[in-house]
Amino acid sequence: MDQSRLFGPSRFLKAAAVPLILLVLTAGVLPFAAALRESLFHDVWGERSWAGLSNYSLLFRDRAFVLSLGITLAWASLSAGLTLGIGFCLACALLEARRGFKPLFAALLVPWGVPAFIAVPIWRMIVHGSGGRSVLSALLGFELNLLTDPAAGFLAALGVDVWLGVPLAAFAVYASLRKLSRGVLEAARLDGARGWTLARWIYLPSARTTILVMGALEFVKSFKEFSVPFLMTAGGPPFRGGITERHIVGATSTLEIFLYDAFRDQADYGVPSAYAVAVGALVIAAVALWMALRRRSRGEEPLSIPGPNGWVAEILWAAAKGIAAGLAVASAAAVVYVTVWLSLSDLSAVYVDGLLPRFLSLRPYIAVLRDEGILRYFLNTLIAAGSTALLVPAVILPAAWLLTRARPGRSAQAFALIEALGMAGGIHSLIPLYVVFRVLGLLDGYTPVVTVYLFHAVPFSLFTLKAYLDRLPKSLEETAALEGMRPASYLVRVLAPLCAPALVTAMMTAFLAAWNGFLVPLVFLNDDRLYTIGVKLHSYVGSVASGNPKWNLFAAASVINLLIIGALFYRFKDPLRRSDAGEAED
Repeated sequence: MDQSRLFGPSRFLKAAAVPLILLVLTAGVLPFAAALRESLFHDVWGERSWAGLSNYSLLFRDRAFVLSLGITLAWASLSAGLTLGIGFCLACALLEARRGFKPLFAALLVPWGVPAFIAVPIWRMIVHGSGGRSVLSALLGFELNLLTDPAAGFLAALGVDVWLGVPLAAFAVYASLRKLSRGVLEAARLDGARGWTLARWIYLPSARTTILVMGALEFVKSFKEFSVPFLMTAGGPPFRGGITERHIVGATSTLEIFLYDAFRDQADYGVPSAYAVAVGALVIAAVALWMALRRRSRGEEPLSIPGPNGWVAEILWAAAKGIAAGLAVASAAAVVYVTVWLSLSDLSAVYVDGLLPRFLSLRPYIAVLRDEGILRYFLNTLIAAGSTALLVPAVILPAAWLLTRARPGRSAQAFALIEALGMAGGIHSLIPLYVVFRVLGLLDGYTPVVTVYLFHAVPFSLFTLKAYLDRLPKSLEETAALEGMRPASYLVRVLAPLCAPALVTAMMTAFLAAWNGFLVPLVFLNDDRLYTIGVKLHSYVGSVASGNPKWNLFAAASVINLLIIGALFYRFKDPLRRSDAGEAED
């Protein structure tokens, strides 16, 4: 008996993937199709007229678009390269660390766990402060003004982007290096191999696949980056030649920033739709490059770092690891300390001028809880994130079960398609989707936000649940079929309880991602009463040019937010250890 098809064909099994298919079509395919359609029309305040290719003609004549493309390519290349290089250094430091492992590991958890809508404004305060007078200027002796200095704006935003991306790269490479055989390392050390020699000839070849895949992934992520340049510099100060007839291109005006500004400033939706099609095509090309590199990385070709040997190389490598680890610990401590310091200041200070605030007080916490009604925005976030998490089992579990019964080739193709569509998203897909939901009259609520967040949760949730279902003994399905149990009943009464640990993991991952989200509610929520906590926190400090930022209220609400997320993460940090399936297999 073919145990993978014990229940045989049924209407239920055929319909199992319908919710997931509808979700993928709505949030993954529809935005690009809608953008392509809208780009062929002029749509000014609801009045539509045929445009043909005139919007695209305007796009290719727009020098600002070309400038933004150049900024994006420089940003993505530098961010991916620096993130991967520093991540490799820190992964090696973690592998070789003894006493310093826990401090370094904890330091990497800070940029990994703190949402961008909290971390980036805090870094903006540290670097820029008030017109360049900041914590950093007090340490360095000179000021960096993000409003007037294009180079400072670009480098500061790039540095924060790398800071946020390094932990994932470091953890991924570290996990790969942990698989190294102790015998290989001991033999190499007996032969006199140390630091740089181990990194060049053992660590790097062993982590080759991970490094190539993570490098391409970081490039794609950075290519469509929006939150960091938006929150840090709001596009940055304009540079020489960046002012065109229609747009002002700043030092950090990436394609996504450029498109967002065009969406806000243009009365004709056809123009930003054409821009969205062009940006989407570029992102899809970047995703295709990532997929190709991931396939090629499975080969056997060695990967090594060119460079010198000898004691000079060993000293340089040791210094690089030490500096990277020191900066990781110091930067994480600085972000945590500054956030707590600001939250305890009765004045809305823009820079830290003492070990403790001059006006030490708990009033910021009282103000955000009592006067600002911050609990309402936490409740809004709970509604959006909770709805996303609760929909995961209904949408993902049936599809995951169906994929376990499919042929391996078809299953791999489905995963590749979903993964590619998920990676191809960004402002360029959210803007056309905004237009679609506006036409449908669904913007006055959380339907668009939950839809997009649920789509973002699909790749990880689907992979997690399918891997878990693959571990279940086939005898369960055989017994259920012999007992006459229907597929729907088997899914609800047998698979769902057995998959509870994996479901909790998928649901909590989707919940935390939605809770920490910023870009989606920024685009879809226009009513202050519906703001999630990320958008509300942004309203306290605004952009770098905003006047009268409420830093103490921002920090107090941020601390409360981090405590909530920390408690949830600690509560559900390892549900898979309570696996009934694992016990059954044992």
